[in-house]
Amino acid sequence: MPIPSRDFDLCETGVPWRVLSTRGHHVVFATPDGEPGAADERVVSGRGLGPLAAVLRADRNGRAACDAMIASREFQQPLTYQAAVEQPFDALLLPGGHAKGMRPYLESALLQHAVLAFFAVGKPVAAICHGVLLAARALTPTGRSASWP
Repeated sequence: MPIPSRDFDLCETGVPWRVLSTRGHHVVFATPDGEPGAADERVVSGRGLGPLAAVLRADRNGRAACDAMIASREFQQPLTYQAAVEQPFDALLLPGGHAKGMRPYLESALLQHAVLAFFAVGKPVAAICHGVLLAARALTPTGRSASWP
């Protein structure tokens, strides 16, 4: 599960991590520099989300899942993107987020290449919210989106 250095959506990362982990899957995180990422503080606190803050911020379940994820060894010791693309993982999950810190993640040529590689061999690629942009930006040599059948 690659994530950006900052501004990922904690629910879109923490909840899938918890579901996959509790079902026996080993989830590996990757960040650009191999350091733990930081969630979008607005989604955590609700500050800056205006009148819809109560709806848009993470609920108790999302915050609890993220807290457990952040405490995990896998989250605290992520691979670098480069090291991750060199591993033979079984699936790829692309969580989202919408703050400015997501941009380098969504535009990463290295991660787009990884998406292409997963599609090329028929391995599962899942994307949540803005994570879909990363998959859609992964272009084949003919210029088509790899995520388009």
